[in-house]
Amino acid sequence: MRLDRIRAGLTACGFLLLPALAGAQELDVCLTASNGTGNPIPNCEVQTQAPVPYGRAETKGWAYYCTGDHPYYWSYPYAGYVGSYTWKETGFTGTANWFAEAPNKFDGTFTNWYGAQDLTVSLACSSTPPPDVQGCQTVGDPVRDPGCPQANIHNYCSNAGGMPVCFQTFTETCSNGTSYDCNAQFGAVWCNQCAPGSKPILSKRASAEKAAALKE
Repeated sequence: MRLDRIRAGLTACGFLLLPALAGAQELDVCLTASNGTGNPIPNCEVQTQAPVPYGRAETKGWAYYCTGDHPYYWSYPYAGYVGSYTWKETGFTGTANWFAEAPNKFDGTFTNWYGAQDLTVSLACSSTPPPDVQGCQTVGDPVRDPGCPQANIHNYCSNAGGMPVCFQTFTETCSNGTSYDCNAQFGAVWCNQCAPGSKPILSKRASAEKAAALKE
């Protein structure tokens, strides 16, 4: 029943999310990343990641992180942007795993169709938090929906690339005090646990919506 309600909210926006396929070219992802409005990622810098070796016809899932004074990765789940990552080698295909991403993390699955070679990924990293970052420091890997009371629910749709796609973000706080930052996409719910003492807060967009609702 819970997942059906989430699916209904996403379907009302237009579509459930589909995987995004990146181009196998070395690009300035700060310039090419798009949310369909023409607005670039603010305060962006390209961070080139360490090469990862692949054998012929080998597939790997890999996590990459924005670090330093530009620790935020502007992706679909948190900012509505596609094309926020790229790579310079030919012979690879890649798909973003949005359900496994976090405000500082890109997660992707790549396949090398050529002979043995390295894959070098670059990310569009910003010093500005994405619009839907809930404001808690997360720990550990993503987990399935713990089923605790929800708050800060937000349905977000974008028309990037001419195809309407939607996702939902929300927070959960359990009776034992554990909090989660969650998103619903691909017809599933995945959550990141907040670090002890780090509580989720209203995102900037959710705060604006709450203020508007109070005026009605």
